[in-house]
Amino acid sequence: MTLKKPILGGFLLITSITPLPALASGTIGAGGGGISQFGQIYRQGKKLFFHKIACSKCPIKRHEVNAKRAASLAASIEARDGLSLEDETKDDLIIQRLCPGEDAGNCSGKPDEQELVQYYLTRRFKLKKSKGR
Repeated sequence: MTLKKPILGGFLLITSITPLPALASGTIGAGGGGISQFGQIYRQGKKLFFHKIACSKCPIKRHEVNAKRAASLAASIEARDGLSLEDETKDDLIIQRLCPGEDAGNCSGKPDEQELVQYYLTRRFKLKKSKGR
C-alpha cells in the first residue's frame, strides 16, 4: 500500500509541471499536436486522387485502383517532363487533369497536384521509384 503514494505523487508532479496542451495532444513535446507535414501531403494527394482521377465520373473507377495501376500513374507523373508525344500512354493523359496539367484548368497559385498524388500513390501502394519506363 505504500507504493500508491509515490506513484500518485509522481503523477501529480508531472501533471502540475507539464503544460495542459502537451498532455492532451497525444504527441511527444509541448504544443502543436495534429498531423505531420508528410501526413498532410498524403491526405491532400489522396483527396485529389479520388476527386479528379478515380471517381464515378473520372477516367478510372475506384474499384479499378490497384498496385499495378498506381505504379503506372506514378511513373507517368515521374516521367512527365521528359515525354515526347510518341511515348504518351493513357495514364500520361489522365494525369493532365491535375495541376500543372493542360486539362486541369486554372492552376495559378495551386500546388503541384501531380506531385501530391504521386506521393500518395507511392506511400499507399509501397511503390519504388521507377528508373524510366
